[in-house]
Amino acid sequence: MMIIITTAAIAFTLFSLFFIYACAIADPDTSNVGRFCTKELPSFLYQQLEKTVGKKVLSRLNTLKDRAFQLVYLTVVLGSWSIMFCYGYEEIEKSNYISTYHQYSGYFVFLMCMSSFHYACNTPPGSVTTRSMPLFDHYDYDDVLYKKQTCPTLKIRKIARSKYDRFTRRHVPRFDHFCGWINQAVGEQNYRWFLLFLTVHVVMCFYGSWAVSRVLYGEVMEKDLLNASFFNAITGAEVQADSWIVFHYLFLRHTQLCSVFILMSVMTVVLCLFLCFHLYIISKNMTTNEFFKWKSVRRWHKKEKQKYEQSLQYREVADKKTNNIESKNSTGVPGELSDVDVGCIGPRGELLQHSTSSEVMDPGQLPTNIYDKGIIANFKEVLYPYSFREEAIQRYKISVSNQRESTKEREGKPKTI
Repeated sequence: MMIIITTAAIAFTLFSLFFIYACAIADPDTSNVGRFCTKELPSFLYQQLEKTVGKKVLSRLNTLKDRAFQLVYLTVVLGSWSIMFCYGYEEIEKSNYISTYHQYSGYFVFLMCMSSFHYACNTPPGSVTTRSMPLFDHYDYDDVLYKKQTCPTLKIRKIARSKYDRFTRRHVPRFDHFCGWINQAVGEQNYRWFLLFLTVHVVMCFYGSWAVSRVLYGEVMEKDLLNASFFNAITGAEVQADSWIVFHYLFLRHTQLCSVFILMSVMTVVLCLFLCFHLYIISKNMTTNEFFKWKSVRRWHKKEKQKYEQSLQYREVADKKTNNIESKNSTGVPGELSDVDVGCIGPRGELLQHSTSSEVMDPGQLPTNIYDKGIIANFKEVLYPYSFREEAIQRYKISVSNQRESTKEREGKPKTI
């Protein structure tokens, strides 16, 4: 039994670390592991499932799939809290190593957990339409990631930093990513709620891990388990206690609590890394969508710079530069930056569609992010979005008033024969 428990714990930890690396850290464009786990394997499984059940059944499963992550979330979170309420609170009351007031603070944390989930799921990110465009049109085009063009789906002007999200079927201002855990696109008007949701869950997992660890530590100390002697159930031999033996004893005695402890400890690390990533891109005034687009631009720039420097040695380069990063801060990036789907772990496809031109030119200096206004202003932009500010609201009201006046004039104008 001890061998099985140890093997299961090690396997779970290794799988979690591999999942974090393959799906969140590894670049699918350069890493075979990342590409296999995020692109090739999901595509293969989807094709096999389509062959097995057919397109009609698969379309119905897709409807359920939209809520699948939410169902998994609720199962794991509510299941873990149920274990804490039924078993953990009883152990907290018995323990001398943790105060009983944590029983009451736990209810507050649970309430915050469910409230943040509710607001993150139900607060819309904003929707860019012809009517609402003045409310969200705050940013200039940088001519690197964003150029003035028309949304091919809604046939409206595509404002800077926006993107059409096919999951929610709306054009999202300051689009960040689509999150399956809340089944919602994250954009200008709900990014702060997503950030609160993430922060609350980091605190919840850390707090829960600490509380359970105090309960388990208390039992170790009160029973002096590290100096105790144990007997092998199979051989009957006496075994002197060590850390692994004590862990096995606690796991067998408190299986539910130890399982929750392992889960929360792993999720604390995962969610903390994810939160740090979002705090980093906020400090740089980037979205998840833009972070990976800039990553593609930097990769292209590095590659072109190397080609240019190599060609200089053989005097094969044309005596000209691309006009990218001059006074207009536009780039000579060949091809287009595609608006592929962007999830929690990044884009689901190739962002930069490369040009087929074989001419070697100097790519110039790497473009800069014109939206970065400093850490304080960047965080203020997320916590207090432009579309909630008086200037944008007045601009929207004036636009709506002008549209109404225009409509009245058209309706009141006599028809010509």
